[in-house]
Amino acid sequence: MSVITLRDPIEDDFEPLFAMTQDPVGNAMSMVYPLSRELFEQRWHRQLGEREIAKTILYDGEVVGKVGSFGVEDETHVGYLVAQSHWGRGIMSEALRLFLEELTHRPLIAHVANSNIGSRRVLEKCGFVLIDERESPETERYMACVEAIYELR
Repeated sequence: MSVITLRDPIEDDFEPLFAMTQDPVGNAMSMVYPLSRELFEQRWHRQLGEREIAKTILYDGEVVGKVGSFGVEDETHVGYLVAQSHWGRGIMSEALRLFLEELTHRPLIAHVANSNIGSRRVLEKCGFVLIDERESPETERYMACVEAIYELR
């Protein structure tokens, strides 16, 4: 039986996680543009900041993604990423469930492209409820899309 675990990020996680942010299929599904190496590195070093918690997702010891929380104004948001080669196995749902056991702060907010059915299912399996949908404009990081906003109380 395969084992999904979370741990604090280590330097060896940088390259596989950065590579996941460059996946054109995953980026198109999430309606995001690939992160530059410089921006990813800035975010990587900021992970241990006051309002950010980041965990590396391991599947049988292999780095397959990340999950974390971060502050946006007066809200706490969650976000996650899993390698395309591991989609459809329930890994992200289980990893988010494990993360939510550690992160007891509520409410939590998650934004996802409305068209990203897999990510919406992950959130719903973990108890998030759809609270709004809205047009999201294009930015340097995000493609214009309809985004679904979820909340966990």
